[in-house]
Amino acid sequence: MNERWQKWSQQFEGRAPREKWLIAICGLIVITMVLQTLLIDPLLQQRKDAQQKLMSQQSANQRMESEIIILQRELAKDPNAEINKELEQLQQQSQELSMQLSEVMSNLVSPSQMANLLQNVLDHSAKLKLVSLTSLPASPINETDSNAEYFLHPVRMELNGTYFAIRDYLHALESLPVKYYWRSFHYQVETYPNAKLVLEVYTLGTREEFIGG
Repeated sequence: MNERWQKWSQQFEGRAPREKWLIAICGLIVITMVLQTLLIDPLLQQRKDAQQKLMSQQSANQRMESEIIILQRELAKDPNAEINKELEQLQQQSQELSMQLSEVMSNLVSPSQMANLLQNVLDHSAKLKLVSLTSLPASPINETDSNAEYFLHPVRMELNGTYFAIRDYLHALESLPVKYYWRSFHYQVETYPNAKLVLEVYTLGTREEFIGG
């Protein structure tokens, strides 16, 4: 090995100065390339890998922080907020309906006056005969509501008379300043010109008790 080195040294010493510089430069380039390949490139690659890993970890942390913020917002919400909102809307609707119903009832004849009202109008018609006038049992507006606040108070009436007498009586009922509702209406000619009229009308009340008549 030493002999070979001495031989190379002698050959190098025997060359011209320009050749010596070229050989030195080439050797430096070779050494630099070897260092680049064996040492610098691996270090640069390790640094690049470390930077990519750091960026990936930072992105993962940012996503986790965003998810944590979203979870915190969800946890901060009132779980009953939607239910309370719907309940508030239903209560408001119930109040509005109650006000509308109260306004309607203010124009209705009272249950205790219903039968007398029908009788008083009938008293002005000598051509009609009253067969029966009955106050029927009251029932809640909503039959499934055990805590009903309003009740139907129906009255059933049966009359005999001519078509024109019945027509005038119904027209007189429709002209009354107080209001009520029609439930059923049945007209049948029995022996001309007489006919039978069976009608049911009702009003509303806040009490369920039976109104006699």
